[in-house]
Amino acid sequence: MSHLQEELRIREKLPVHSPRDDKGIRPHVLRVDGLVGHCLELTLADLERLSQQDLTDDFTCLEGWTVPNIRWRGVLLATVLSLTEPRLEARYVQASAGDFSVSLPRDRAERALLAIRLNEGAVPLEHGGPVRLVVPGGECFMSIKWLDHLELRTEPGANTAEKIALGRLPALRPREY
Repeated sequence: MSHLQEELRIREKLPVHSPRDDKGIRPHVLRVDGLVGHCLELTLADLERLSQQDLTDDFTCLEGWTVPNIRWRGVLLATVLSLTEPRLEARYVQASAGDFSVSLPRDRAERALLAIRLNEGAVPLEHGGPVRLVVPGGECFMSIKWLDHLELRTEPGANTAEKIALGRLPALRPREY
């Protein structure tokens, strides 16, 4: 067993951090705006009508755990962005759920999945449903739960997701992407 394997804890399912209270939540809407030809507001039903992709990957966290072979299904972010007619100068995508956000270079963001299915069912609320951003090969804090806003920008925006995640692990420092 390697040193990495000794430190990495394998989990059978995803842990729950700060689940949202579903009482009184209006139907989910994903807003897409910023440097676009036209803004969008997409409901879960709208996302379900778009071309669906599968992504199976290990889901690993800086806290030292991983859940192997998580199966996500949803819409590639590139598909949604193409519907907005992004402007050429839009080089970054700011993905947010309230104050929790991550800023990604557009080319990397376009490979992300707007997950609406987890394994055999809908993404449960406690795991970020109805829509969770899943960034292949990214740290788990990049996979924004309860995604409700995408903004196309010329410059990177705030990366509060990383600050919050690393706040749990004071020995680590934020990085630039």
